[in-house]
Amino acid sequence: MTRRQSGILRLARRAGWSVVDQALSSLGSLLLSVMVARAVDAHAFGAFTVSFAVYSVAVLVSRALVSQPLTITFAGADPATYRVASGRSTGAAVVVGIAVGLVVLLVGVLIGGPVGTALGAVALVLPGLLVQDAWRVAFLAGGHAERAALVSAVWIALQLSAVAALTAAGAGSPAPYLLAWGLAAAAAAVLGAVRGGTRPLVTQTRSWVRENWQLTRFLVLESLLVQGAFQGMLLLIGAFGALSDVAAIRGANVVVGPVSLLGMSATAFAVPELARRAHLPGRTRLLAGVGISGVLAVVALAWGAVVLLLPDVAGVALLGDSWPGVRAVLLATVVGQLINISYSGATYVVYSTGATAVAMRINALVSVLLVVFGLTGLALGGAEGVAWGIAATYATVLPLWYLAAARVTRRPAAGQPRPAGGEPDGAAAGPAVDEQSPADGRGLSAGRTTSD
Repeated sequence: MTRRQSGILRLARRAGWSVVDQALSSLGSLLLSVMVARAVDAHAFGAFTVSFAVYSVAVLVSRALVSQPLTITFAGADPATYRVASGRSTGAAVVVGIAVGLVVLLVGVLIGGPVGTALGAVALVLPGLLVQDAWRVAFLAGGHAERAALVSAVWIALQLSAVAALTAAGAGSPAPYLLAWGLAAAAAAVLGAVRGGTRPLVTQTRSWVRENWQLTRFLVLESLLVQGAFQGMLLLIGAFGALSDVAAIRGANVVVGPVSLLGMSATAFAVPELARRAHLPGRTRLLAGVGISGVLAVVALAWGAVVLLLPDVAGVALLGDSWPGVRAVLLATVVGQLINISYSGATYVVYSTGATAVAMRINALVSVLLVVFGLTGLALGGAEGVAWGIAATYATVLPLWYLAAARVTRRPAAGQPRPAGGEPDGAAAGPAVDEQSPADGRGLSAGRTTSD
């Protein structure tokens, strides 16, 4: 086997493990939700859903604030430097978990009732949950996706065993399930520390955040902007339209979920791989992004054809009474996802260079267009109009992402490996470009829909 063939094989192996890890993580969340839904009443499950949403936001902030520098800046660092950086990143995740957990705990006490109790439970285990996620990011960015998959597998095995035991014992409150879920994550995080060869360096949190602020401030802002815009759009649709319209949009996103899963896996794999190859000519990296987009688009097109041909009996079996509404918006949703994923490779190129300010400006445009086009679509055509409005958002920004990718590859990458503690290249801020990010709220999650 030639050196080139060996390199391609290693690359394919890492890509495969990235998909496995993302699939395990998503499957764990899905199975947890299903098992809790079966074990508690509707009101208690609502409290669980609120707590899970809080966790989702906390993960979003933690990744942007303390984990993504590993993906962008340290992906090509030597093992010793990367090990220290991993310890600093996971240590910062502990602090973020404690800080956010205290706020959530206070809110839970003030709210009281089942929701307050559930929030209190999630607050107690939030540090473990965020550190487990931080180790996944560290392994993926460091080229050890098999370790990330191992951490995810252990987490799933422990949480499902605990949840099954609680179900057998007749637990009817979401709090025990949330505690079991979080404690399982903490145990998996310990395994992550063992496999990573370092403990979380909590005392270096301030320096880690300060040194990477040039990158992370834009990542945090863009994540909150796009997710806030998408969720706000859904709330407005529910207020001015009907809850059935919201259900149709969410149901359609469930149907195209496998492609979204692939997109998230591609993000976790492609951004660090491109970042550690910052020495390659800009044209080569740009063509790599185009190639990735092409592969993902073919998969999205194939899956879209499958779901559009899905018989109604299968749709009803999957989504019940919601299927007729989902069927009405499915074509627009498939088209939107196809457009969205067609520029995912360009987003990977932009993020891999550390040009987070450029990406943030695009995502700011996305957040505005989501609301404007979504509500315009609602007025013109109900839920189907909303879905076409989302697709129009993606179509508007598609050329902007490729323009941005072409521009940032003409200058030195901000994501060049640097010693732990070094300052990021000021080029990360980049010039203002009329770019956009996968409107599905992706940021560094290109290739998925905002509601994922």
